Amino acid sequence: MKKLLILLTILLSFTFCKGPGSGPLVKESFTKENKSQGMESQSHKAPVQTEKITVSIEPCDGCITISKLFESKQSFSGKSIKVKGQVTKFNPQIMGKNWVHLQDGTESEGLYDLTVTTDKEVSVGDVITFEGKIALDKDFGYGYFYSVLMEEAKPVL
Repeated sequence: MKKLLILLTILLSFTFCKGPGSGPLVKESFTKENKSQGMESQSHKAPVQTEKITVSIEPCDGCITISKLFESKQSFSGKSIKVKGQVTKFNPQIMGKNWVHLQDGTESEGLYDLTVTTDKEVSVGDVITFEGKIALDKDFGYGYFYSVLMEEAKPVL
């Protein structure tokens, strides 16, 4: 008799179940729409904010200016290029990489700062030329979105 009651209970549970998110313990205010809005807020695509400095760096032979890079970013996607600039910010060993922000005094539509990942340690104020591969629209989540990122850059002497 016990087995029959248990079987009947299980059968009725499956028959009247409305799927995931149903039942007396689920708050009615939590809908699929609310859930998707919560997910979007964690991965918004706002660019990383930096402070613009006054600097004027002459590009080296074969270098691309930061303004030219942002103006024609699609043409540089996946290509290795050289950029010369002044280090405005340095964050060591985040996700196994050093993160360098460069500015050369040029600007395109409010974009003036290039983020570079490298294994090289630099100091704020250094003027340096990096060569690396350009990646577009990199979203690391938590507000860290880069429309243009130079990856695995090496200093050029």
